[in-house]
Amino acid sequence: MPSGNLWTVLGLCLLSVGALGDEDEPSQTPKTFKVSISGTRVELVCPVDPSPEKTVWELNKNVLSNNEDYLLLEKFSEVKHSGHYICYKTGLKKNSYHLYLRARVCENCMEVDLTAVAAVIVVDICFTLGLLLLVYYWSKRRKAKAKPVTRGVGGGGRPGGQSKERPPPVPNPDYEPIRKGQRDLYSGLNQRGI
Repeated sequence: MPSGNLWTVLGLCLLSVGALGDEDEPSQTPKTFKVSISGTRVELVCPVDPSPEKTVWELNKNVLSNNEDYLLLEKFSEVKHSGHYICYKTGLKKNSYHLYLRARVCENCMEVDLTAVAAVIVVDICFTLGLLLLVYYWSKRRKAKAKPVTRGVGGGGRPGGQSKERPPPVPNPDYEPIRKGQRDLYSGLNQRGI
């Protein structure tokens, strides 16, 4: 037999032995505890198979008095009831299940799901935007109703129809008037390109 065929046959033999070896071991999915928390009440359900034997519960290596597949803790205390829980059927401690539980509970707590929180946020944003638009249009309308301030006809912003002239304003003693010879001193200030 040529060496190329020999390697092919040897590879197929190894693959078939590997596939047969996998079938011998049953695939088990790990069993998990069921934990339910409601108010100050905590319920643990042991993942053991149902059988007539009693279920033994331990908390930090102390045997508890419950013999059911579930453990109900009515007044859960974070200090007293937190710790390492073990459950197993009587006489089968090697098939035990372990759980470390540390939970915080409160008397009047309420569970809120993500959709309720998202809905509250969206409604709050819509309400705020609606209020913002309402204030904007109300102030715009109020500004339009106000009397416009107009300057009268003629120079100096004097109202039209009045024939008497006002006297010039009284000069401020804090400022000195600019004299004809000093204009070049102040001419560089505040120049604007027109």
